Amino acid sequence: MPFTTYYGPNTTVSESCVWVADGSRRICITYEYNTSTGILKYAASVFRCDVVQYSEDIIGVSEPNPEQMEGHVHTTTRRYEIRPVIIQVDAGLTYEGIVTAIRHEMCHGMGCKGPRRLASAFGMDCGSSDAGSESSANTWLTDENYEEDPEYLAVDVHKLERKTARRLRYISHTTTELYNGNRIPVMREYFIVFKADKNTGELIYGAAICRRPDNLGPIMDADLIESHYKTAMGRLEKHAVTMLIADEYRHQLKKHASHREDVMYAIVDKIHERQSGRMQVRNYSYAW
Repeated sequence: MPFTTYYGPNTTVSESCVWVADGSRRICITYEYNTSTGILKYAASVFRCDVVQYSEDIIGVSEPNPEQMEGHVHTTTRRYEIRPVIIQVDAGLTYEGIVTAIRHEMCHGMGCKGPRRLASAFGMDCGSSDAGSESSANTWLTDENYEEDPEYLAVDVHKLERKTARRLRYISHTTTELYNGNRIPVMREYFIVFKADKNTGELIYGAAICRRPDNLGPIMDADLIESHYKTAMGRLEKHAVTMLIADEYRHQLKKHASHREDVMYAIVDKIHERQSGRMQVRNYSYAW
């Protein structure tokens, strides 16, 4: 006999490594969605299919093979275990609505994975400055170490100084923290200026972080925004942090890249890899 399923007050919808076809992309997604609160936790990995010209009139794409799919399943699973994106969306979304919300966040928000160490960094009591000077005694699991390996840090800084400076701005999710003596919802805005070589993946950056009450919303004052970018630029010029961008993301370093979200998250990850307890908004070891 026919039946109907529906959400109750404690319903959670989840799937592990489901595949979504979106144009020439095949996306592996693991997620969990609370239908009552709208809390959505997910991680994803994107396979970009090659375009195949079958004939003069027929163009298709090459689908991932089983080995490639296994690789993306592993990546998605590790990201979900270690670095999931956690956001709040509308409650009571349909199945299509859940997938649409994830794709929208992937393209216009947090991306495929959450920045490393945000939870541990934001969860500490920190009542000092707006520049993110909190400390953390916690360590964090990592799934990718290419930007941490010392052999990759032999970056030709002087060569990169001749490159064009580009800007990134990242707004964190809200966390409850100690702020001016009170525990309130707090957000952070990251202002990043970087220079990079699209062929080698070598990158240098400087950054500034503004920590402010969530009820104030993102900074709208153009002069204040420019002031933070000026701080970041000064740090880039005198105390640049060096890192290497992975091969799969180097196309985002090109002049006319459609987006730079993976580069942005790699830099945010690097910022949270503390040196002597301090976030790497600048290089604290030496100036160039």
